[in-house]
Amino acid sequence: MVGPQLDLIPGETMILHSHPHWWYFWKQVLAGVGVLVLFIVWASQDGDGAVRTLLWWLVVLGFVVWAANTIYQFIQWQTTRFAITDQRVAYQSGVIRRSGVSIPLNRITNVNFDQSIIARTLNNGIVTIESAGETGDSVFENIPDPENVRNVIFKQVDIDKEADSTRDADALAAALRDRLPPPGETSSPKQRLEELEALHADGLVSDEEFEQKRQEILGDL
Repeated sequence: MVGPQLDLIPGETMILHSHPHWWYFWKQVLAGVGVLVLFIVWASQDGDGAVRTLLWWLVVLGFVVWAANTIYQFIQWQTTRFAITDQRVAYQSGVIRRSGVSIPLNRITNVNFDQSIIARTLNNGIVTIESAGETGDSVFENIPDPENVRNVIFKQVDIDKEADSTRDADALAAALRDRLPPPGETSSPKQRLEELEALHADGLVSDEEFEQKRQEILGDL
């Protein structure tokens, strides 16, 4: 459903995407029923009296307003998109004035969904994403199958965390290889301690790992 208007970052993969739930049009449906009822009342009137003429013009005016609003809301619905990728949660909306939200997966702290009785019947609901930073909570309404959306987001967050851990481990291994002495040459405990401190200063070794390795090296002195 999401078209090319949602630009993906190079290397980014789309996981889930949708327009708002069709319940988005409930006001237009209700207004259309009202116009239909007004038309039936007009048709039931006999003669060509002033009341029947007034009802006719009310029907025409109501239909024109309803049709214009429905077309506008359809375009608004068509240009509103909710998406989950392997890197972020994105939301875009607007016809003339566009707005959007992009939440990186590594900043998401929690995801909640809310459904009323009617919304549960229609499989529609509200998704609230809590994230670290100044933006705080992001609330998205009329999301189809919100429970599944929450589960997909949690799954992608876990995958992203595992990928970050793998990248950190690879970076640490590369840093250690760069600092290893040439084959056949053994570094002294002092050199090993200096290398460990350099890794810790670069953020490649946690405080716990630093202290553990430091004690091992000191034990060799």
